Amino acid sequence: MLWMRANLIFPTLLAALFLSVVSAPADVIILKNGRRIVADSVTEAGDKVIYERFGGEVTIPKSLVDRIEKGGYAPRRSRPAPRRGTSDLDPGKQLSSEIRLPDMEIESEMESIVRDGAVDEQYLQFLARTANTGEMERQNAVNAYLVAAFFEARKQRFNQASRWAEQALRLSRRDFNALLLAAQIDIIRQQYGEAIDHLLLAERIEPKSPYALTLLGHAYYYSEGPEKAARYWKQAQALRPDEKLAAKLQELIRQAEREAQVEGRFANARSGQFTLNWEGSEVSDPFSREILATLEQQYRDLEFALDYSPREPIMVILYTARQFMDITQAPAWVGALNDGKIRVPVAGLSSVTGELASVLKHEMVHSFIYRQVQGRCPTWLHEGLAQMESGDRLSRAGPALAEIYSESRQIPLAELEGSFMGFDSSRAGLAYAESLAAVAMIRDQYGAYQLPYLLKLLGQGSSMSEAIRSALRTDYADLDAELGSYLKRRYGR
Repeated sequence: MLWMRANLIFPTLLAALFLSVVSAPADVIILKNGRRIVADSVTEAGDKVIYERFGGEVTIPKSLVDRIEKGGYAPRRSRPAPRRGTSDLDPGKQLSSEIRLPDMEIESEMESIVRDGAVDEQYLQFLARTANTGEMERQNAVNAYLVAAFFEARKQRFNQASRWAEQALRLSRRDFNALLLAAQIDIIRQQYGEAIDHLLLAERIEPKSPYALTLLGHAYYYSEGPEKAARYWKQAQALRPDEKLAAKLQELIRQAEREAQVEGRFANARSGQFTLNWEGSEVSDPFSREILATLEQQYRDLEFALDYSPREPIMVILYTARQFMDITQAPAWVGALNDGKIRVPVAGLSSVTGELASVLKHEMVHSFIYRQVQGRCPTWLHEGLAQMESGDRLSRAGPALAEIYSESRQIPLAELEGSFMGFDSSRAGLAYAESLAAVAMIRDQYGAYQLPYLLKLLGQGSSMSEAIRSALRTDYADLDAELGSYLKRRYGR
């Protein structure tokens, strides 16, 4: 899963019986075009209006303003149920469910390779030993490894899937299906350089394969940008692929062209860990350098906290507010978005505020976790870690959560493994607060080292239930009960 950032709904003491969106005093600017801007405060200075929002000041011409309504009430910035502006471009979501091998029938060979719900490794080793006895035997071994890789990928065990795909390539470096499958798994794991190496060779072998060209577009989209991706997707489209792929390509091309139109004039900088792109007229060079320095420091902090280092640079794009909305199609309350690229609106800022630093680190946590675990991390652990590492604290939500747990009105953690997308704002607030509480409790009672250990177990293929049993020697039901006791002890009345 790939994620977005908006502030968590935290209750006041008066809302101890339930989590809800709290209203706070706000000023509202009504523009002449009808748009409303809700701000923490608004001041007028000559022919300018200055408003503060998300920890930074924004200046707009007074000529654009119809009127200012002072001291009204507006919803506190909240974290509603997650939604994506660009979910169709999420490689993990898209490719793990659409992995295909155009020149090979998988299902007919599955029964001989997968027994009792697991890959028969002894049988694979037997086939590998016979691979040198003839061309047919070698191809049988290659196909067997591809079946094993395909099976593991469908189970979202991508590290193991990659292992089997690479075994197939060791037996036959120029096998088109092996190159294609290895590349698809690389893209899901966000190993874009390796995917490109595999796909360029696949394209030389079959230059008119729309599948290889489509995947090259994906790899370049996340590593170099939308313009190059669109070129490959258009080449794939020109080869008249099947109807399903053609429709998907049309959608991808439209998205890439929209992004390229905006980002084509962006400045960029690279460091060892990041590719940073920004609108030069909106973000000064000193500001971009400060952001890059902040990202590098946060990266080092997370390497230590999560005991993991991503292998490839993380792309970060800075937008104006309008660019961000146009590109992501995200709701107005979204403060940032991570769809494989970290996308952040920075309109009106000239330096890294505390809020911006928190947003950047929150999204970077999601990138770290995804690259280590891919789609196997439950939402509550994903979001709990992102909140905790970016500086969110449980102190404000703690009393209300203690009350909820004492009345058994919490959402069981086992039900928070999947997306929070379908929750309304109140239930989403509870889900996020529980996520933070669970991670804080594990840190305080089991040790901070157990959190990266849980991620490591998930990356190795364990389910969350298995990881909890292995690392914490407990189960979901007992973890829920322990969380209730923890909240009562720390925040109960």
